[in-house]
Amino acid sequence: MDRLVPRNLNTSCRLLEKEVGRGKIALVFHISVNDVAGYQHWLTESQNKFNSRRLYCVNIDPAPREGMLIDQLVIDEFASVQLASEFMSVYGDALKALCSIYAVLAVKPEPLMTFCVVRVISWFIRLFKGVQDKGPLTSNWSADNIAVWPDKKQMEVARNQDMDKTLYVYNLNKYRIEADYPPSANINKPISGSDAYDRYAKIAGFELLRRGAFPVYGGKPMGLVDGEPDCMLADHWDKFIFVRYPKRQNLLTLIESEAFQQGQIHRDAGLERAAIFLGEPVE
Repeated sequence: MDRLVPRNLNTSCRLLEKEVGRGKIALVFHISVNDVAGYQHWLTESQNKFNSRRLYCVNIDPAPREGMLIDQLVIDEFASVQLASEFMSVYGDALKALCSIYAVLAVKPEPLMTFCVVRVISWFIRLFKGVQDKGPLTSNWSADNIAVWPDKKQMEVARNQDMDKTLYVYNLNKYRIEADYPPSANINKPISGSDAYDRYAKIAGFELLRRGAFPVYGGKPMGLVDGEPDCMLADHWDKFIFVRYPKRQNLLTLIESEAFQQGQIHRDAGLERAAIFLGEPVE
């Protein structure tokens, strides 16, 4: 679909309803809060209203990314676009007034069963081929292509947090039309960026699952519902993936593993860009 450009909220929601139909929709709020007390009241007052479920509320690591320094992320799921629209009409402006940064991305979620199955698979893999990540980190991994990986500042901040706390990693992916492998990769048959990313996901996915980490939510980004039209969320994105790690240590050890780094070439080839945020659940 054409990306949603929020000329106004009603227009955005009408376009979204035309595309999604009667299915579920998630609203992902990207915010930096000015009025903390007012925001806490908003969280309580708005929770699970209009037949919604507040799935996640996450404190984001204080590292700017893609021109946005947000400090919280909230994911609410609604039974329909109409209900999401009604929620925004009642609570959207109230939240906006409390924030210095405010943007709302609509996501068409994948079926809940998908994530339930992945969780069960993770349990079995961890039971038979699990790995325990312990001890100090052995390197200072960084990526050259920060368009699709966490940048140096993000990694510095991530390493200075509590390694034993639960971690959520937010990914917005934009695939290349055709994968861009270096000549040294010896990829003779052209493939799509999506297929190249799938190759990476198969390698990284096993390393995730054996640590008890797995995607807990995701879907198709439908566009920016509310916020500044030049916000990076207004770009066309192909995939939203929200991954839970039992401990922050799991992610940082994972990306230093040889198996994971073997998949790095496929991610680099398949993605045009990615928006990545790391954070911990609000307690």
